Amino acid sequence: MTVLSGIYACDLQVFRFYPDGLALDVLVRPAPGPEQGPLIATWLRREAPPQGVHPARYTLAGGVYTFETRGHLRDEPVIVQVTKRRDHLLVDRRDGGRLQSDLRFVRIYPEKSA
Repeated sequence: MTVLSGIYACDLQVFRFYPDGLALDVLVRPAPGPEQGPLIATWLRREAPPQGVHPARYTLAGGVYTFETRGHLRDEPVIVQVTKRRDHLLVDRRDGGRLQSDLRFVRIYPEKSA
């Protein structure tokens, strides 16, 4: 079974995944790239995540990882579905009635996929 692990970003949205099913969700400004990955890893940790970080538990079914988090701009449920590709994640997210499909999240930490 393939597990999710590492820090991935798409524009301002950043997810950190742990192999045990924990996901951390945060917005980072300005939009981070791989050069900011090591710094983000120092503060985006499971132990006492800072304010504004939303923890969630993900599950895997049929090759799709799913979790529910909270919106950062509007406090509403957000359903996230993740499909792992070789060098990135494809993410579909639904908040309220709005669906965003095929968002490409790139791994920013660690640099190489496990």
